[in-house]
Amino acid sequence: MEYQAALISKMNVIHDAEKKEFRVELGEYRAMLMYAKRGDTLDFYHIYVPDPFREQRVAGKILVAAFEYAQKEGLKVVATCPFIANDFLRLFPQYQKGVSPGEFPFVK
Repeated sequence: MEYQAALISKMNVIHDAEKKEFRVELGEYRAMLMYAKRGDTLDFYHIYVPDPFREQRVAGKILVAAFEYAQKEGLKVVATCPFIANDFLRLFPQYQKGVSPGEFPFVK
């Protein structure tokens, strides 16, 4: 647990636009938000945090960085990941303003 706490205290969110992900390196593990992009819209469709790091605010830190990026760049967000749509946005209502409705908007 001490090792995990040390990693979390030093975590830095990395945005990899080429891979379309926001991620945090956690030693041998990686937590990440995956998204799709079309035009000025980002679809946050999946966030993953390895079991040993769950319930430690890792997902929240990644999502805050991703929503801040979207706001800064003037991008809309569709939150098709149930955790983001239901849990995160309830706890962080300040990000609801930039969220558009839609369910997997890029699937034809």
